Amino acid sequence: MPRASILSEVLRRRFDPALEALMRRMSRHDVRGPLRAALAPHRSRAMRRTIERFEPQITPLEGAVLRGEAAAIERFDALVAEAVATMRSERPRDLDGDAASGLTELLYTVDAQLYRDRPELMDDPSCPEDERTHALDVLDRFNHCTGIYETVMAAIEPLVATAEARGERPIVHDVAAGHGGLALVLAERFGDRVAIEASDLREEYLALGRAQAHERGLSVTFSVEDALALGGLEARGVSVITCTQALHHFPPGMIARMMGEASRRARVGACFIDGERSFTTLGLVALVGALYGRTYTFYYDAVTSIRRMFYEEELALVAALAPGMPAARIETGIAPPSHVYVRITREA
Repeated sequence: MPRASILSEVLRRRFDPALEALMRRMSRHDVRGPLRAALAPHRSRAMRRTIERFEPQITPLEGAVLRGEAAAIERFDALVAEAVATMRSERPRDLDGDAASGLTELLYTVDAQLYRDRPELMDDPSCPEDERTHALDVLDRFNHCTGIYETVMAAIEPLVATAEARGERPIVHDVAAGHGGLALVLAERFGDRVAIEASDLREEYLALGRAQAHERGLSVTFSVEDALALGGLEARGVSVITCTQALHHFPPGMIARMMGEASRRARVGACFIDGERSFTTLGLVALVGALYGRTYTFYYDAVTSIRRMFYEEELALVAALAPGMPAARIETGIAPPSHVYVRITREA
């Protein structure tokens, strides 16, 4: 056996289990760091001011957006993107509206350097299939070790319970599911209690999910679906629509339209879950990514993803501007180790 292969096997057998155990212990704690907490009040105030400024411009477009008029959609997407950019660029103020302290201003300046929108390697069609498959396998193991699947379960459980209380066997559908990693875990955890579906626009990802479901003896329905046109899910009586760890792949206007579409089509509600960007999380993931799995694709995409992610207040802003939102309770929240969610529960 080549020396490199021997070293890789030693690392896989001896080093990886120890690193996975450490990640499991860390997963119980919020790892986003003090910078996020220090700036949260500023972002909440900036969000409310931004909604007040942009809602009057966006509301008149709603009907045309829902009818699928291209010009209205283009204008809507531009306004939502402008709203998020405006919120991000607003300087901190104190409660009286005056300039914030020098320390808060410094923290804001540092924090503003974190966001960066770059494409990920696995989104590139030219990424070799074997490299993509390996990176996705590492991502699945990473998600298990860091408790991300438990975070998702906790976030969607109230919606599943609501569906059951209404006397139905819940159907949970994960959109933009990629290779269906979450759907497979949901099928394992919920068992026959819930019917699980997953969809994506890329058939090659879904093929990976089908193969895994067959190998693990799990019942998951995979289909090609557009997350912006979910009428078929409504016709099938889907109870809960989820979108997990995918929001950072889309521009804000598209996310707003996805939120509105999913909330209208699901019988009970929708839940959108993603990581939240922070310097602490970035540092930890960069370190673990370099040590774990030994794949540059996973390391690069993990670091790139964190820098593209949204803050809780930014997702709350996007949800507030979503078109065609039904009468519903909209909640946002944080979940260890580094995730945020928007949970939308329709009124009965």
